[in-house]
Amino acid sequence: MSDDAAVAEQVVERQMEAYNRQDLDGFLNCYAGSAELRIEGVLAASGKVALREIYARQFSEAPVRAKVVSRIRQAEWIADHERIEGAAGVPLMSVLALYRVRDGLIDQVQFFGQRVMD
Repeated sequence: MSDDAAVAEQVVERQMEAYNRQDLDGFLNCYAGSAELRIEGVLAASGKVALREIYARQFSEAPVRAKVVSRIRQAEWIADHERIEGAAGVPLMSVLALYRVRDGLIDQVQFFGQRVMD
């Protein structure tokens, strides 16, 4: 694994751990100030202020956890197949998450997913 891939994986893993703790500051500390969030290819947020608004709302509404089903590393990119679970481990979504890490921070994240009907 290249140094870029190792750094990228460490940052993505830290943000995943913070997400699962619903630690908003710890989560946002993994993102660049100008980070972009795209959902299904559409820009949903640009910058940490916008990310804070989205994730503060999400963390306050209902506890969720993300589990990595599989991961691919390629230089500055991490591609995760993630399973998002609600209370008591109830599956909510299956997501492909693409993270780009530059200068030790996530500067772009893209989500593609669908609700799980279990």
